[in-house]
Amino acid sequence: MLGRPRVSRRTLLGAAAGACAAATLGVWRWLYEPGRPAWTPALEATAAGPVTDATLSTLVAAARTVISRPIEPSHYAEYFRWRAEHLPGYRTLYERFAAQVDRAAQRTAGRAFAACGASDRARVLGPALRARDPRSVVDVAWMAAGGRAWAAYDRFILDESLALFADTDAWVLTGYEGWPGTARGLDRYRRAPR
Repeated sequence: MLGRPRVSRRTLLGAAAGACAAATLGVWRWLYEPGRPAWTPALEATAAGPVTDATLSTLVAAARTVISRPIEPSHYAEYFRWRAEHLPGYRTLYERFAAQVDRAAQRTAGRAFAACGASDRARVLGPALRARDPRSVVDVAWMAAGGRAWAAYDRFILDESLALFADTDAWVLTGYEGWPGTARGLDRYRRAPR
């Protein structure tokens, strides 16, 4: 057994103590406020500005994945574009999200996130679901140790996509011609009868 690296007892105990401290801190925060995790993310105060088309396609692909129903992609792209250009912090968050999920998609499926199939995209977005609803002490410890970025992605990208879906495309799927606030019937006279 020569050549096999040995871990000293002191190193092992130090690593175990660090893991226990992180888990204890996470569990304490989770128990302190069970309805709302104590690591609720906030956006950084970074400058607003335009995002690239690749970032927009990644964001729309993430919205399609989390919604898993037919959507109007241009509507979501315009929503993300407007928020990035007008609200501080969103552009930076969108770019970080796109970079992180593209790296994960390259490792998982060997291509960009937007080019992946629905199952590969869902696998890449798995940590966001873990951040949304921690079900075990391990999930809570993971959040306390560094899963906060996924909590921010879940809150400011995926949750907002679901809210936009509920306000728009869900109305169309239930049988309405459009969603509330859109003109319906004003241009019907221009179309030929069915």
